[in-house]
Amino acid sequence: MKKLTLLATTLLVLSPMALAEKGEVVKRISGCDYYLVDAPSGYVLLEWMGGHDPDRGDTIIGNFHNFGTHTFFVNDTDTETRAYVEDYGLSKHDGMEKLIDHCE
Repeated sequence: MKKLTLLATTLLVLSPMALAEKGEVVKRISGCDYYLVDAPSGYVLLEWMGGHDPDRGDTIIGNFHNFGTHTFFVNDTDTETRAYVEDYGLSKHDGMEKLIDHCE
């Protein structure tokens, strides 16, 4: 029973890391809290919620596969940012359109 509990706990702790991806901020519109990240699974529209305020060219590491507010890491450091995943798995065209719609 102890081994099963230990295994379950380990899986719960590691599962968010298994979903982590590394993406690059490709578009940020001045004065807008939304930005677009190019990740291996597609473009991701994020809304900045606090912490480090990312800029174009920053590397963002975290879980882009679930809607909601998450903590991400910036530029392979311990620097954190909080962002709401507005949409993910987007094409570049769809991501740009959604970004512009949110920033107008």
